[in-house]
Amino acid sequence: MKSKARLNIESWKAITVVLLTHIKRHYEQHKSKYNNYEGLIREEKLKELKLGVKKQQSMFSKVLQESEAAVHASYVLSELIAKYSKPFTDGDFIKECLMKAGEIVCPGNVKAFQSISLSRNTVKERVTDLAANLSDQIKAKSSSFESFSIACDESTDISGKAQLAVFLRSCDKNFNIFEELLELIPMPGTTTGEDIFTCVFGLLQKYNLPLAKLNSVATDGAPSMTGKNKGFVALLRKKLGEIHGSNIHHMHCIIHQEVLCTKVINMENVLSYIKKVLNFIISRGLNQRQFTAFLSELDSEYSGSSYSTEVRWLSCSKILKQFWDLKEEICQFLKTKNQDVSLFYDPIWIQDLSLLVDITKHLTDLNLSLQGKDHTITNMFDIIKAFKCQLVLWDKQLKNEDLTHFPTCSMNKSSLDDTCSYQKYAEKIASLTTEFETRNGKLPAIIGIIFLLSVDMLKTISRNKDCSTLSVISKFVGAQRKRQV
Repeated sequence: MKSKARLNIESWKAITVVLLTHIKRHYEQHKSKYNNYEGLIREEKLKELKLGVKKQQSMFSKVLQESEAAVHASYVLSELIAKYSKPFTDGDFIKECLMKAGEIVCPGNVKAFQSISLSRNTVKERVTDLAANLSDQIKAKSSSFESFSIACDESTDISGKAQLAVFLRSCDKNFNIFEELLELIPMPGTTTGEDIFTCVFGLLQKYNLPLAKLNSVATDGAPSMTGKNKGFVALLRKKLGEIHGSNIHHMHCIIHQEVLCTKVINMENVLSYIKKVLNFIISRGLNQRQFTAFLSELDSEYSGSSYSTEVRWLSCSKILKQFWDLKEEICQFLKTKNQDVSLFYDPIWIQDLSLLVDITKHLTDLNLSLQGKDHTITNMFDIIKAFKCQLVLWDKQLKNEDLTHFPTCSMNKSSLDDTCSYQKYAEKIASLTTEFETRNGKLPAIIGIIFLLSVDMLKTISRNKDCSTLSVISKFVGAQRKRQV
């Protein structure tokens, strides 16, 4: 240790001698040039030299500031490219747009836009840096988490590769809620419960998230997630029991349950024909161009409409609505192609279509209301509960031929001079109500927890500062039990 300190001292002495030598040589070299200046003239010359040094420093400082601003702009634009899922090659196009705009708006500052680097490799590096920074922020925050939950969803992307998305929601001691997409993990091999558990367990260790603080996990109902012995949740519970002797709450994703509920409506006779028609129009380029031209000739509102050949339950609402609005035009076009259009003249099929248009709109609105950030199980439970009440109302209304909440059905009935009846569709609504009750049957098991998390509960506790918090909680739980009875 002493030898190392002595070596540092000797090195510093050597550097000091070199610096003194340089200063002395500079002084001797320029001494004769400034010896003739005396008094005020010498002071003015000194001020002039100092001002020159400051100008040089300010010049370097300005260049540095411009460089920092260009790098900052590069990061911001790269973030937007990643946020909106644009290809990294769009960076060059964005820069070209900035240059053209700069030439018009501020011609004197075009060089500032020129210095912004947005090449494909640069954007890639910027996005990688941003992702690494987000990971570092989560790791830094993880030490303050008092409790956290995760949501896992495994699905296949458009390239056919399996991806596991893991979401995190946590709470610190001050009840600040933090939620973030923890990571999107590619799974090139199998996607068994063991594979998913290995990925998630490694991810929790990577972000310093202790299993002891894991409170709950949400998944879909796939066997790889919910299998009794080798499912992801079962393996996670087993690991928790071995390490901490604790357990976790498992929730079947409410949005997934809602999607499954919609299958009981079973109007494949309508959807299958619509798929067939759309595939005929779209899958053949000539037909699509001719159909677009046909709509333009008719001055149709949807002359530029695009359709998807895959009609999914919760993404087909818009397509069904457009199909309904264009059913006459589509029928005419199919006639020109010598296609079967008998269903367009079948009043029962048209009735089914009108109901499907309205019910998918309601289900899509429900699905969208359950999505997004800052949703808790309390407000999601309230949304589902409110929708079940709406289903009961719609059931009664259809039995009485009241189509207040079914505008497409009402329009169809008016066009047929009230000769059609929609009472039979009350059974569809009733089966949907039963399915919602069945699939959400586990929610009442945790109704006490849900109730304690409600805003009204927290407001009541804050208003009753003098009374025992536990007594207030007990009163609320007791009141909720009476409601269940």
